[in-house]
Amino acid sequence: MSTFRGPLQEFPGVSVDQFEGVNRESVLFFLSHCHTDHMRGLEIAEPLPGPLYVSEISAVILRKRYPHLHDIRVLEIGVETAIRVNGEEVHVTTLPAGHCPGSVMLLFESPKIRVLYTGDFRLRLKDIENLRVLQGIRGNVDIVYLDSTFLRRDYAMFPSRVNSTNEIIRYIEEWIRQSPDHVVSLKTPGRYGQEYLFKEIHRRTGRSLHVDVTNLSNYAHIPDMDGVVTIDGSKCQIHACWEFCHCLKGGTKKIRTIKPTAMIWKNYKLSDGISQQISETFVRVCYSSHSSYEEIRDFILFLRPQRVELNVIPDAVDARAEMFRLLREILSECQSGIPEGSAVSARGETVYCPPENVQEVKEISFKNIKFRGVKKNVDFDELSGNIERIPKRKKTTQTT
Repeated sequence: MSTFRGPLQEFPGVSVDQFEGVNRESVLFFLSHCHTDHMRGLEIAEPLPGPLYVSEISAVILRKRYPHLHDIRVLEIGVETAIRVNGEEVHVTTLPAGHCPGSVMLLFESPKIRVLYTGDFRLRLKDIENLRVLQGIRGNVDIVYLDSTFLRRDYAMFPSRVNSTNEIIRYIEEWIRQSPDHVVSLKTPGRYGQEYLFKEIHRRTGRSLHVDVTNLSNYAHIPDMDGVVTIDGSKCQIHACWEFCHCLKGGTKKIRTIKPTAMIWKNYKLSDGISQQISETFVRVCYSSHSSYEEIRDFILFLRPQRVELNVIPDAVDARAEMFRLLREILSECQSGIPEGSAVSARGETVYCPPENVQEVKEISFKNIKFRGVKKNVDFDELSGNIERIPKRKKTTQTT
C-alpha cells in the first residue's frame, strides 16, 4: 500500500498518485496506474485544478470511471514531453513499470535535477537493461522514488510471473476437466491488480472468470478485458469473487481454492517450488506484481542514484529501521558508494544527504542531459516476462 504523500518536492506544483488534501494546491498532476491506493481524491466531484497526465490505458479507464475529469492528457510510452511548470520547462518521459495494464514509471528532468518515480513496479534485470532510457541516465539520477513493498531480505526472490501463472493454470485445468461440477475459487490478495493473471487464464482456458458486481468496475474499463470477467456465475467453473460466491454454496459443487499470494512466501528459494498443495482442494501459489528484494537491489545497482525515497513505509518502527538499513547496504554497493556525511532525513524516507561542504548542484544544460530521439510505442508484456527494447526517445511539447 503506497504511503507516498503526493507532492513532488523537487518540482513545486506537481503531485503524483495523490489527489486530495494539500495536493489540490498543485497545478499539474500525474498518475502512474489505476489502482485505488494511487487514485485517492480522483472521485471528488470538484475538478482537479490542473491537467492530469496518464498513460493511454489509464486514460481509457479514468474517462469511463470518472467522467467529471475533463482534462486528462495522454503520455505515450517512451516519449519525452516538455511541460511548463511555474514558468520552468520540465521534460517528462513514461516507462513501462510491469505492474498492471497501463502502469508506468515517470521520469522528470529539468536543467537542475533528474527524478525517477517508479510507482508500483516489477522489473527484472533483463527488463531494465532493455529500457534504453534507463541505460542513458544510468549513474546520473538524482532521486528515485521507489516502490519498496518487498524491500525486505525475507522476500529475496519470487518466481517469474509466467511460471507462477503456468502453475495456477495447471491447477485450474486439472480440476475443472474432471466434471462441470468441479469449480475453482481463485482467492486473490486484493480486489484489483490481477488483470494480467485473469487475462491469461481466460486466454489459455477459453473460460470467463466470475466476479461479483461490486468488483466488476475494477476490470470493466480496462482494454482487452472484454469477455475475461463476467457477473453471471451460473455456468462458470472459475470464480474470482472477492466475497464468497453464492454460486458456490450448497449443491454438488466440488470446490478447489487457489490462492495466488506473495506475502506468505518468506525466505523463498527456487528449490522450494512455486506452490503448496495443502490438500486436494486448497493450493497456494507464489505470485507477485511487485519487485522482490533482489529485483529492487538490481534496479538500484543498475541506476546508481544519488538519493532514494521509499514509497511504501511500514508502520512498525523495527520494520522501518530494517528497511532503511537494507537500503543503505544496497547504496553502499553502488559504484559511488554512500558519501561521507550520509544520513536518513528527518522524514525517515531519504537515504542520502551530501556533506555540508559539497557545493550547490550546478545547472545541468539540456545539451548535457542528452535527450534521446525516436521511439515506438512499446509497453510491458508482463506474462512473457520481457520488455522489448525501447529505442531512443522522441520529443513532444504540451502546453498547460
